[in-house]
Amino acid sequence: MSHEGPLCPGCKRTVLSRYNREPLCASCAARPTALHGQAPTWLWDSPALRQALADQDLGEAVRLVRTAAGLTQAQLGELVPGWSKLVVHRIETGARGTLFDIRVLLAWADAIAMPREALLPVIVGIPEATVEISPPEHPDEEDVDRRTFHGTVLALTAGALLPADTTPPARVGTAHLRYLQACADELYARDWTIGGASLLRQAAGLFQQTKNLIDEAEYPSALTPDLLAVGTNLGICGSFIAFDAGDMATARRLAEQARLLADGTDDAGLQAHLYATMALYSTSLARLSGRRGPAREALRFLDRAEDAARYDSSPQLGALINMRRATAAALLNHEHTVRTAVLTAYRDLDRGPHPADRPWHGFVTHAEVRGHEARVAADTGDHQRAVTLYERTLAGAELRPRNRTFYQARLASVRLEQGDHHGALETGRSALTALEGQVSSVRALNLLRPLGKSGDEEFTGRLAAVQAAMTREYGARHDTSA
Repeated sequence: MSHEGPLCPGCKRTVLSRYNREPLCASCAARPTALHGQAPTWLWDSPALRQALADQDLGEAVRLVRTAAGLTQAQLGELVPGWSKLVVHRIETGARGTLFDIRVLLAWADAIAMPREALLPVIVGIPEATVEISPPEHPDEEDVDRRTFHGTVLALTAGALLPADTTPPARVGTAHLRYLQACADELYARDWTIGGASLLRQAAGLFQQTKNLIDEAEYPSALTPDLLAVGTNLGICGSFIAFDAGDMATARRLAEQARLLADGTDDAGLQAHLYATMALYSTSLARLSGRRGPAREALRFLDRAEDAARYDSSPQLGALINMRRATAAALLNHEHTVRTAVLTAYRDLDRGPHPADRPWHGFVTHAEVRGHEARVAADTGDHQRAVTLYERTLAGAELRPRNRTFYQARLASVRLEQGDHHGALETGRSALTALEGQVSSVRALNLLRPLGKSGDEEFTGRLAAVQAAMTREYGARHDTSA
């Protein structure tokens, strides 16, 4: 008789040990399987989770979320009001049926900041259920598939599943902190993979819930610095997600709110990351407006970032500050500052990995510095050098999917400015293919919009379809660029 266990429901490849009580293999537990061709409904969304909900295997759904977030049964028991380690164990092993009580189910969803529409597969019975499902083409037909989520069901269910902001828990402990830290790590990872448009609502909502928790809940004073730090980090991440989603106003607002929390922390590296992020927005505003003031503001933010990071040994943080300094200084024609900042950024990364590096700085690589160097060349009118640098940036394997798409769009934009319409369309098609898939970066989409006037009907039609889909699915705005 074989002693092999079942296949991991996430990757469908790894055989789970019969001694393993967890539902996912180690790889899938660290990062849930990406969704194929469908936007994530919420932070921990995965095909395995949707299937478990559709099958009404709620014990499996609880296990999948808990394992993906890195929580123990005891920690999840602390997180949900009225639960305990024993309750979680009984739910996960199928020995407890009370999770089918809608009040208990919603309490679990609210405690883990799960949008209630993510529970639609439980009601509809199909994993792909979302709020944005069209009504039937022939509503008068009697033989309508009972699983079809038509207008009547939508109106009835949406009222129950889309509540206002939830009330923060009365008391907060280390389990809440651990979960919020896991959420921050997951938000960064998903942003690097799929971009900001599909994540903005959940990122902003999670940050607001965390702020409410910090303001209203009871917790030990020893927990205050860590809660303020994770709140700051969620604000920074949500802010950049808004920026990538084309919503500069929300990006700056979330960054300012994060700064209020950061003032209460003693995490200098996190404060430096915040100021470097705010500098990015000022640089973008300077580029859009043609004014020098925002570029000078960016350099002031970077001075504050450098001051905060003076005792931080992270090469990635140093490189981040310097590559942002180079792009801001280029708009002010500060050539010496640009050269020094670029060289320093490369030298920072040449030091190699360091224990002080933070997970959210994982995107800072030599390829990213080169991409910023290319942006400097483009901003100073050296388009041929910009093309060469963007090509070298894209040649490596270091780039995350969202940033690879963005740099493809940047290269297409520069080639178009050069008058190389054929090359621009060729590169633009690669970026457009990614945007037709899982990447939802409005920044990248905006860079491709001038190509829509190139006269290539196939490209123009695809571009219009992507823009319409982003607007329909995420309410994405298309009025800013980076």
